[in-house]
Amino acid sequence: MPEALTMNMTTIRSGFFMVAAMGLIVAPAGAQSTGPTHSGFDPSAPMGGHLHEGEVGKKLMALESAFKCNCGCGLDVHTCQFQMQCGTSPVWSVRIRESLERGETVEAIEASFVADFGKAVFLAPPAEGFNLVGYLLPVFAILTAGMLIGVLTRGGMRREDLVPVENVSEDEAEKLREAMKKLDESESPDW
Repeated sequence: MPEALTMNMTTIRSGFFMVAAMGLIVAPAGAQSTGPTHSGFDPSAPMGGHLHEGEVGKKLMALESAFKCNCGCGLDVHTCQFQMQCGTSPVWSVRIRESLERGETVEAIEASFVADFGKAVFLAPPAEGFNLVGYLLPVFAILTAGMLIGVLTRGGMRREDLVPVENVSEDEAEKLREAMKKLDESESPDW
C-alpha cells in the first residue's frame, strides 16, 4: 500500500474512534431526566415526603396506595405521581390531601372516589361477591397443579409393584460383591 493511503486510513480510523468516544461521554449526560412534566410538578417544592408525615400524611399515603391511577399505567396514585409523567395522579393526590385536611374520614374519601370512578378505582378489588373468585382461584389452581404433578410423577403405582424382586442365590450374591469391588477399585482415586 502506498504510504499516503496508509496514513489517510490511520487518520480516518483515529477520527472515527474519537467521535465514538465523544458519543459515549456525551450520550449519558443528554439522557438524564429533567423531572416530571405533569401539571402537578413543582420544581421549587421541598423534597423528602413532607406531605406524608404525621397522621394526615399516613392516611394520605394509605389512600394514594389504595387507588389505581386511571391514566392507564396500572400503578397506584402515589407511585404514578412520582414515576410517570401523569396529569391525573397529582390532581387526585391534591384532592385526597385537601379532603383529609378538611377532616373527612378515609371511608368518606373512598366513597367519593367510588361514586366518581366506580369500584375499579381500587388497586385491589374488595374481597366480596364475584371478586372472591380472583382471590381463591390462584390458590385452587396451585393446589390442583401440585396434586396433579404428584399423581403423574408417582405414576399411580408403587415401585415395588412395578418390578418383582426375586431371591438371589448365594453364588449370584458373591458375583455381585466381586463385581462391585472391582468397580470400586477401578474408580478409586490415584492418590
